[in-house]
This record gives sequence, C-alpha cells and structure tokens, in this order.
Amino acid sequence: MSMTEKPFVGEFSELLEAFVEHKRTLGYKYDTTRGTLQRFSIFTLNYSIENKVLGKQVVTDWISRRKNESTKHWAHRNSDLRQFTVYLQNLGYAVFIPPKCRKSGHDEYIPYIFTHEEIKRLFQVVDSIQPHPRSDKHASYPLLFRLLYCCGLRISEALALKISEVDFIKGVLFIRESKFGKDRIIPMSVPLTDIFVRYHALFNKNNATENYCFRNRNGTPLTCDYVYKVYRKLLWKAGISHGGKGKGPRLHDLRHAFCVHSLAKQVKAGVDLYVALPILSTYVGHSSVAATQRYVRLTAEAYPELIEKVSSTCAHVFPEVTEDETD
Repeated sequence: MSMTEKPFVGEFSELLEAFVEHKRTLGYKYDTTRGTLQRFSIFTLNYSIENKVLGKQVVTDWISRRKNESTKHWAHRNSDLRQFTVYLQNLGYAVFIPPKCRKSGHDEYIPYIFTHEEIKRLFQVVDSIQPHPRSDKHASYPLLFRLLYCCGLRISEALALKISEVDFIKGVLFIRESKFGKDRIIPMSVPLTDIFVRYHALFNKNNATENYCFRNRNGTPLTCDYVYKVYRKLLWKAGISHGGKGKGPRLHDLRHAFCVHSLAKQVKAGVDLYVALPILSTYVGHSSVAATQRYVRLTAEAYPELIEKVSSTCAHVFPEVTEDETD
C-alpha cells in the first residue's frame, strides 16, 4: 500500500489488501477499484460480521443502486465487489456472490462533440484567464486544455504527466501506464510544443524532473475535480450550455471531439479509413481498433455531409463494440 492510499478497515481488511495485491501482481493498476473497495470496507462497519462471513444482507445493501447513480458507475461497484467475493469463495470463505449487473443502456452517456467554433470560443476564454498572485491558472490551463483537445489525452493522463515524460526538443509526450496498462508516445504539433516549452521555462525548468508538470503553488498536483470546476466556469463564459451533472459536456468530451475532428479531417482529405482508424486507435491508447469504430458513427452524425463517404468506406467493417472502450 502506498502512503497516499487509505487503509482498509473492518473484518475483511487483510483479505482486501491481499486481493488488491493479487490483482496488481497480475498487471492490473487497481487504483480506482481499490478506492471503491476501501469505501466498502468502511461500509461493513455498520454490520455485525464475524469469522469472515460475508452475507447476503451487507452485499445487497452495498450494490443497491443509489439515487442519481449512473448505470456505468453502479455496474462498476457491483463488478468490483463481485470479483472480491469470488476471490473469497476460492479461498474457502462463506460468502454471498452478487449476480452480474446487466446494464440496460438506457442512460448511456452520449458524447458531446464540440463544433470547431465552440472549441475556438473555449480557447479564447481559457487564454483570457487573468494572472493571480496565488495561482498559475493563466499559464497552466491554456496548455492543459490544449493537451486534452489537441492530443486527445484523458484528463488523468494529462495531470499525471511528469517533467521527465516530455521531450521538449522533439515535441513528444510519453504516457506511462495509462488505461489498460498501456504506454504510448504522443507527438505534439509545433505550435503546441512551443507553448509547452514556454510554460516549462517559466514554471518547471528548475524543478526536479520527477515533479508533475501541472501543480498548485504549494507543489501538489492539480486534481480532476478542481479542473472540472474551472472547466464548468469556462464553458459558461464561452456560451456553451452545460446539461448538469452527468450530462456534459464533460472534460472527457474534449478527447471525443479530438477523435471525431481527426477522422472528419482525414475523410475530407481522402484518407482511407482502413489506414486512419488503426493510427487513431494507437494514438489515443485504445485496446483495439474495434473500440475506435464508435467514432466513425459519431463523425457521420457530427458531419452529415460525410455520412455517405464514411459509410461506404468502412462504417460496417469492424465488429460491434460490446464495452465502451472509447474512454
């Protein structure tokens, strides 16, 4: 357990720690899942549990869907606990294993694809952030949001980026152990590289290379939650309507917009999508080309004039994606 991870508590604390360690030895990062299971360990303190018996009541109470909880989050909580109960059963403990959660798909999030005009307005607002004596937002956010849109990074990837993982001469980012445990190399455009070089010279040049690129004045890394709050304010200033919690546009939709705009540009240029899709899939770190297929449909929806060209090229070529890997 790292110093930043909260310890497990309750009757199953040691078994939960052993379970997470087991998963990590198999190559899984298990950071988010560990957090979920740590909260479950706190939840178990409300019950009288003896002899490591995980009964039906505590399990069903934990996996019950909460008010305003998305289907995706609910399914993940169910799956995380289910894996742990199977692990316990294999060790010989008496447990109730919850049934697999079948997602209805009725509340599946539909990505918000920004128009080029909206992206332009958003960056105008970001670039107009005024300097503040206790914050470097005026310099960090113009770069951070450009990384999300211009490179299609996940917000977690951008905030985890360390100084040592940026080649300022070649204009390359090294993304380490991202989703699905993948490493990848991201080339940046010359203008974006120049922005990064200027930012680095002002704020990071004399710092240790293992420091995060994006930090608060006190040295702590920026958090997704805080960036999201700033993002909501920037959307409002840019005149882009937000549908409320869970309805977007999300920060992650900048990544979706990057993918759709990239495919649209290549279609317009006459690039064969048999060639374009594998390149985009590798660039954004998908686990398979099939996972990137979703963007063919989103591109056709965002650019109706391209629908015939997209459909005739390869909209039907790749198999249907059964899980959302476009995140």
